Amino acid sequence: MKRIISILLVAVMVLSMATACGNNAETPKTPDTPETPAGNEGEKPADLNWDGYEASKGLTGTITYMYWGDDYERQMYTELINAYQKLVPGVKIEQMYTPGGDYYTKLQNLGAAKTLPDLFWLSEARVRELANANLMADLTDVLKEYPSISEGMFEGALDYGQVDGTQYCIPKDYTSYVMYINVDMFKEAGLEIPTSDWTMDDYVELAGQLTKVENNRTAQYGTIVNNYRADWVNFMGNFDAAWFKDGKSNLSDPNAIKGLGVQAELINKGYAPVPGTTADGEDRLFIIGQAAMFPSGRWVVPSFLNEIDFEWTAVEMPKGTTRVCPFITANVAISADSQNKEIAANFLSFQLSQTGLGYTLSNGLSVPLYKDLITDKSILADPSEAFIATSEYIGDKEQVEALSTGKWTEYNTIIFAELSLVYDGTQTIEQAAANIDKKANETLFK
Repeated sequence: MKRIISILLVAVMVLSMATACGNNAETPKTPDTPETPAGNEGEKPADLNWDGYEASKGLTGTITYMYWGDDYERQMYTELINAYQKLVPGVKIEQMYTPGGDYYTKLQNLGAAKTLPDLFWLSEARVRELANANLMADLTDVLKEYPSISEGMFEGALDYGQVDGTQYCIPKDYTSYVMYINVDMFKEAGLEIPTSDWTMDDYVELAGQLTKVENNRTAQYGTIVNNYRADWVNFMGNFDAAWFKDGKSNLSDPNAIKGLGVQAELINKGYAPVPGTTADGEDRLFIIGQAAMFPSGRWVVPSFLNEIDFEWTAVEMPKGTTRVCPFITANVAISADSQNKEIAANFLSFQLSQTGLGYTLSNGLSVPLYKDLITDKSILADPSEAFIATSEYIGDKEQVEALSTGKWTEYNTIIFAELSLVYDGTQTIEQAAANIDKKANETLFK
């Protein structure tokens, strides 16, 4: 029987799925840790799907691993590390779990002190920054030694860990962006669940039909608008906008304005609340049944499974003139100063193996990067169809170009601030786009 992450977690999930989850989605369990031959000198266990096992024989030493995440993720990585240590008994892995809010401050301090952990995470937005600071090892030889890391990976995925053609880190997984649907609300309104051919016009119309106003107060929103990078990339990209061009911000592109205008229209018509004005966050409105649609990534699935008491599902985001899907990931890097690169590389190969991913994707937080695993229900449980579909068009060329500047964090701050003024009615999309381009191109992309 496959090992369960924790008794408490399972109790919560079983209760929630038995009483709540109308989509019949099941959270996959972590795999059994394969029996390890004494001293790691025996034959490869029959149920072990990891090509790096032979290379692990004889490895000894201690490495450190720094990562962020919630309690779900912390438990999963504890399980992953324990499994590896049983397979490779000569190696000890010390975890440096750091909550998200403090993560980059701590990482920068460790980098400045030349005491970075052997392995650490970083978002796609931080790759050039850390590469320019010479904090990450070149992983070209790691990919040669462990070809299974990159074999079968979705086209373009490795680009998010590269700088000028050099592979400095590896995406560990990703999440595409989908639209979550309150099926009960659609049924009550007599509306069909959107299919993959729905458009932005369909989306706005449905949001209006699903919005309820009682006594001059919105009792139910048709949808949610997020002031978040994945939403900007999706709405602009779905209209084929050249929102970043020739190394410059270009949100004044008419197609970019058209895409962002959809979000503004939803708020202006009262179909969605102004982002940031809900007490507990926009996702809570969906969870408590006060919003019919909610665009988001895979990371919300565990809380939806545990908390929602109505039928729900996920569909692809609506189409503009085309479709793109933002690529949101956490990369894994090996410190340039690591004295244990061989061990770090071997563990990385285990983490990205089929056996390793059975642990790290077990609660549905993210999506595997491999074509042969994305349809494996023990790796990607329901809701899965929308995520499988988006794997055909993940990534956006403008997103890759903007990230390559190493200025994404600052650019993100400018976009967020200007769009906030649009959403609260202070300025138009056109004014915001002009301001973003001016500020970004005068200060960041000179």
